[in-house]
Amino acid sequence: MNRAHGVDLSHWDGSFDPGKATGRIDFAIMKVSESLVKSPAFAAIWSGVEKAAVRGAYHYLLSGWDWKLQADKFWNIVQDYPFNLYALDFEGIGNVMDAKFANMAHLWMDHIQEKAGKKPVLLYTNPAHYDAELYPYGDWMKDYPLWIAQYWTTNVGPTREPALPKKRKAGDWTIWQYASEINFAGHGKEYGTGSKSVDLNVFNGTVADMHTWLGIHEPPAETLFELIQNQNEAAIRRDELARLEAYIENRKAQLGG
Repeated sequence: MNRAHGVDLSHWDGSFDPGKATGRIDFAIMKVSESLVKSPAFAAIWSGVEKAAVRGAYHYLLSGWDWKLQADKFWNIVQDYPFNLYALDFEGIGNVMDAKFANMAHLWMDHIQEKAGKKPVLLYTNPAHYDAELYPYGDWMKDYPLWIAQYWTTNVGPTREPALPKKRKAGDWTIWQYASEINFAGHGKEYGTGSKSVDLNVFNGTVADMHTWLGIHEPPAETLFELIQNQNEAAIRRDELARLEAYIENRKAQLGG
């Protein structure tokens, strides 16, 4: 399967210009907020994300702040932008991993889903947090598409399958963050970012599958990578034609005609 391939970005990436990318980008997901603070790199990252065929936005949840204030802050930012999907980042840095925090995640997800309507809201986490910090307090996660962070350290690539939480069925994932600076350092420039490395992801399906899932009904546009390739090929053909025309004119002059 030729899976849709994309990047996720935050202030750590500094900037993002898919026009400078040589790697394939079918979708781009950006960090919008953390606690009650809008990402300081929002404008710089959005200027690139808006060029992607599929655009996503995520919030980093913090246990020390009211979940609803965080959700409303996030929604107040994203509601005026053409995002296709939303996500909640649930992880341990800066957080107290207890039942209260797990419930905060549940409430945040439900609240944003109600506002988002038919647009999907994904849960981003890793297998360890899912099993140890979420599942002991309920199984509401099964009702939301999973964006799983899991990194193989050998044979890194988008065609493998991720290791999933114990309570998630095989194949039950929507987006897989398969690479980061942890296991695939040094590829930021290849994907148009201002950072040394970048997080890479795949969708569990083709570009057409992803568009269908998101309710994007027009035929999938050619990816930026394909567009650049086609433009380069067209430029080569124009150059060849120009040289041929110049040769013909030169021969005509030599033959006196």
